[in-house]
Amino acid sequence: MLMKFPNLKLVAVCFTGYDHVDLDECRRRGIAVANVPGYSTEGVAELVFGLIFSLLRHIPRAHSHIRSGSWHWPPGNELRGKRFGLIGTGKIGMRVAEVAKAFNVSKLLGWDNFKNPSFTDNLGGEYVASLASLFLHADVIVVAVALTNETRGLVGKKLLKLLRPDSILINCARGAIIDQESMVEMLAEKRFRAGLDVYELEPLPDNHPIRKVPESNLVSTPHLAYKCEESLLRRHDITLANILAFFADSPQNIVS
Repeated sequence: MLMKFPNLKLVAVCFTGYDHVDLDECRRRGIAVANVPGYSTEGVAELVFGLIFSLLRHIPRAHSHIRSGSWHWPPGNELRGKRFGLIGTGKIGMRVAEVAKAFNVSKLLGWDNFKNPSFTDNLGGEYVASLASLFLHADVIVVAVALTNETRGLVGKKLLKLLRPDSILINCARGAIIDQESMVEMLAEKRFRAGLDVYELEPLPDNHPIRKVPESNLVSTPHLAYKCEESLLRRHDITLANILAFFADSPQNIVS
C-alpha cells in the first residue's frame, strides 16, 4: 500500500492501536504515523466490567432462562474481595484498576514492562515479578496491553494452564495477545471462564470453534468495547485535529 503513494507524508490512524501499520517501513520512507490515544478508555473499561459481571452473575444465561419460561437460578458471586490482576497499566489498565478499587477488590495485582508509579502510589497496586505469578494468584485477569511484536502470543498455553475453573480472563485489547487455539481448547474443557470482545481473526468465521464453547464459560461480544457514540465522535474529532495539526507543522499524537 505504501509503495502506491510515493509522496505520502502522514498515516492518520483512526484508532488507538496501530498494529496494522508497518511502522518500520513508514520510518524508512519518512512517513509520520498519528493515532488517537485514549478516545475509548471509558467505553473499554466499562465493557470490561460488563463482561466480568456477566460471568459472575450469569446475566446472559439468566436472561435466556427467563425467556424460556423458567425462574429459579443458582447464586452467583460478588466482585468484592476478589484478587484483581491487570496485564498492562497504561491508560485503559489504570482506568480499569480505578473502577476495580471502587468495587472493593481485595488486591490489585499488575504486570507491565513499564511500571506506572500511579498504580502503586495512588491505587495501592502491587506489581508481580512474572506473568505466572499473576495467573497463579489473581481471581480476575484483564488484558490491557497493546498488540506488538513483543505481546503477540504473550498469554500462552502454559500460563492458561495456571487458571482455575472459577478464574475469569477478560480480553478487550487484541485477540492475538492470547494463544487462541489453546484458549478455546481449555474453555471447551471448562478449565476457566472468559469474557472476550476481541479475536485474532475478525469477523469470526461461522465455523470458528469458539462459537461452540459452553455459555457457562464464555461471554463474547463482537469487538464493540470502543463503539460508543461518545467515543466515536471523540475519535473523529481527534483524527481530524491530528491531520490539521500535522499540516500546520505542529504534529500531535505521533507514534514514536
